[in-house]
Order: sequence, then structure tokens, then C-alpha cells
Amino acid sequence: MAAFTQWITQIVLFLLLAMVADALLPSGSMRKYARLVMSILLVLILLNPLLKVLQIDPQTLVQSVEYQLESRSSTEQLAEKIESKKSEIMQGQDAYTLQQVTETISNKMEQPLQKKFDLSLEKVDMAFSEKPHKLESLDKLILYVASTPGEGAVEEVTISLTEDAKTIDRNQEQEVQDMAAGLLGLQNDQIEIRWEENNE
Repeated sequence: MAAFTQWITQIVLFLLLAMVADALLPSGSMRKYARLVMSILLVLILLNPLLKVLQIDPQTLVQSVEYQLESRSSTEQLAEKIESKKSEIMQGQDAYTLQQVTETISNKMEQPLQKKFDLSLEKVDMAFSEKPHKLESLDKLILYVASTPGEGAVEEVTISLTEDAKTIDRNQEQEVQDMAAGLLGLQNDQIEIRWEENNE
């Protein structure tokens, strides 16, 4: 706004000086030349703001564009680095949470399995419906169990029909499922029991 006011002031002052000069000059050919020069000066004053805009150094303009492009690309690279670090941290945190959930389940299940069923918990696998892994988003819990014979004890050898053995295994599996569901606050269909051979 100040530049516009200065521009208008220059035009008004020049017009006043031109009128005074025109009044003081004698009539004749000299007056024609003086009016021509004053007209050219008036045009230059009117075009002064445009000339200032056009006097921008092209080198400076190119440098400013390059600087803006570099700053934009460095900002994008920084954002990508931040995003990658964030995902690394989230993955590490997710793995830690998964380990904590696994340890919690193992700690809750080991003693009851040993006392009630004479079984040992070999491994725990989990499938989750969403990330991050939490006990609330647990979709499937797979417990790998194996029988634990006592020290020096000889395993009882029974000869029976395979259907009877399967029925006994199914009953024990159902009992283990019920106990795990009660201890962990899960539904029976979320828990799967898998038997492993004990190679002792």
C-alpha cells in the first residue's frame, strides 16, 4: 500500500511540475520538444512499478525455485524417514507385546496343566484378528501339550481299540480347553489343543 501511495504522489508532483514548466516556457518549437520530453517522463513514471517487477534478476529467480524444490524434497525425505522409524518402533513394540502375551499365557497355564492333567505346555501359538497384538484381539490360541511321565516311571502300555483312545484324548482335550478358557477368559472355539510326542 505504501508503494502505491508513493507512486500516485510521484505522478501528481510530476504533473504539477509539468504544468508550471509549460506555463513558463515561451511558445514556439521549444515548447513542443519540452512537452514531448515531459510526456515520455510521465509514461516512465506510470510504468515504474511494472519496470521494478521486470527488473528481477533471472538468476535469483532460478535460485529461489531450486531452493524451494530442494527444501520440499528434503521435507518429503524427512517425512519418509519419520514414517519408517515409526513403523520400526511399532513393529518392535508389537513383537514385545506378543512376547508378553505369550509369557502371560504360559505362566497361567503351566502349573494347572501339570497338576490337573500331568501335561506340560510345550509351545503357544496365536493368531490375531488385528494389529497391534492384544489379548482382546486374539482370534485363535493354539496350545501344544505333551504328557509328562514321572521320573523312573514306566509308561503304562495299554492295548485298546483306537476309537477308545481317541475318545479319551477328546475328553481330555475338551477338559484342557475348558480349563484354558476359564483361566484366560476366552471362548472354547478360540482355543485349539495339539498333542506333541514327548521324546524323553
